Order: sequence, then structure tokens, then C-alpha cells
Amino acid sequence: MEKINHEEFITEMIRFASSAESPSRIINQILQYICDNLHSDRAYIFEDNLDGTYSNTYEYCQEGVPAEIDNLQNVPYEGMLDTWFVEYEKSHNIMIYDMEEYRNTSDALYHLLKPQGIRTLVTGPIEINGRYIGFYGVDNPPAKYMDNISMLINMMEFVISMMIRLRDYSNELEKSAIHDPLTGCKNRTALSWAYDNHFDASQSIGIVMCDLNGLKRMNDTKGHLAGDQYICDAAQILCECFGSENVYRIGGDEFAVVLTKISKEDMSHRCTRLRDLTANGSVSLSFGVEFCEHHNASFETLLKYADTKMYEDKKRYYDTLQ
Repeated sequence: MEKINHEEFITEMIRFASSAESPSRIINQILQYICDNLHSDRAYIFEDNLDGTYSNTYEYCQEGVPAEIDNLQNVPYEGMLDTWFVEYEKSHNIMIYDMEEYRNTSDALYHLLKPQGIRTLVTGPIEINGRYIGFYGVDNPPAKYMDNISMLINMMEFVISMMIRLRDYSNELEKSAIHDPLTGCKNRTALSWAYDNHFDASQSIGIVMCDLNGLKRMNDTKGHLAGDQYICDAAQILCECFGSENVYRIGGDEFAVVLTKISKEDMSHRCTRLRDLTANGSVSLSFGVEFCEHHNASFETLLKYADTKMYEDKKRYYDTLQ
């Protein structure tokens, strides 16, 4: 049996992975290192979708080995992966020395794994805060490494789980930086791509500037909690009409909607729906729309055009109250 220096393996794996600049790329580097140094065909990670299925989220394949990641999305837990998780609880890792023999353990998994050309396999769980959030696997490691690999399982699991935890933390930081904490909509920072004019001027663009009507009165008469709910209700309507990915809260009671590559008809339909939903509902807002098929003006200029139309709409709103 060929021996692996465990300490050197883990040290070199971390050193190799540290050259990547983001947690996700570090995870990919780790899989590459594992695959290369264990002379295996493929290394991968599955993560819990929290809906009773697991999906292959990362993989590294040796040259000539077909990728399987697209074929391994939403794999059911019950009747399939539950077999492995029961085994994880008992022995913490699974060593499949012969896929044909493993058929006696799980016919369902055999028929999932066999078409991938898997002959031998090592897999272990990924645990974070006492909960299994997924698992990783190494396909077709040579038989001479199999027993030796089992000694590396816990160390590899620790490194992978640490990187996934770091990735999730990084994603949360990134999300909080560009999302409004009250409504969950994107914020002004997330709109920097438009302010920097990072869009194709030859493509159409539709901009809606929105301002809530009666927010001050709501805060004064019913309190700020009611005012916050009023803002959230408005955000929900805007997201229903234009899609949450296109809605930005840019001020206390101001929202901007930015859509690119949209037709004039579609833009008009969405704005009509917005008008209908707010005409006699619990949320009142004024808005102005600027649409351009092709344009040479900057985003800021187009935004001002929409803003001007919004204030005209707000004037009409207050005129009706008199």
C-alpha cells in the first residue's frame, strides 16, 4: 500500500488553495489538489437545497473525464442519499472498494453512480454547527490509496467546511453591502454599475423613479413601525411588477427601477400594472418613467428625466387632495 504523508498533504492543499482570491475559488482549488494528488478522476461537493434534495455545487474533473455537475442537480434525499447519511452517522465516511458489490447495499445509488463510470469512491459529510449541510466525494481513487485516504477524511472535511463557512460569511457581507436591510431590495450602492454607465447604450433601458405618498403622515399618525411596513408593502408591489433584481431603494421613501433590454410594450405593461395595483390599494406612490430604445445620455441624465416626471405625478396627486 502506498503511504500518504497526511500532514504534508493537508499543508500543501491549504498552500495550493490559498493562491485563489475568493472562497469559492479556494474550494475549487482544494478539489483540484485532492483530485490530482490522490490520482482520482473527479472530486466534488454536494450541498443541501433545504427542500429534500441535494445539488452538486462544485466539481473538478481530470482531463478526459466528463463533467457530471449539470446532471446531478436536485438529487433526492429520501430513497437515494439517505443511505449515505445513515452510514455517515455510523462511521463518518464511506469507502466503496467495488461498485458492483455496493449494489447489494443500495441499488438506487448504484444506478446513479455506475453510469458515471465510478468503480471506487470515497465520500464524507460536510458538517457546520453540528448539522450536515452536504457531502464531498472522490471518484475512482486507486485501490492502493483507499485505506490511506480514510485517514484524511476528517482533515479534508474540516478544511472544506471551513471554506464553505467562509464563503457563506463572505456572501452575507456582500449581500448586506448592496441590499437594503428593511425591504431586502437592492440599495443605491448596488446601482453603481448604472451610475458608472456600465451598460450598452445601444440596448434599450427603462427607468422608473418612485416616491411614496403619505409616508410622513403614516409615521406621524400610526408610528414608525407602521411607516416601515408601508415602505415594505410598496417594495413588494414594485418587485411584483418589475422583478426584485431590478428594484433599488435609494432613499427613505424613494425607489428606482432599472431594466435593460426591455421592449417599450413590456415596460408600458409593467407600469400599467403598477398604476392599477396602487390606484385604490393600501399603498400610494407617485412615479415617473423614462424609456429609451437607444441613447447617448448618461444614466444620471436619464434618471433626472424620470425624476422630473415623478414630481409631476406627485403634484397631480396632491392636487387631487385639495
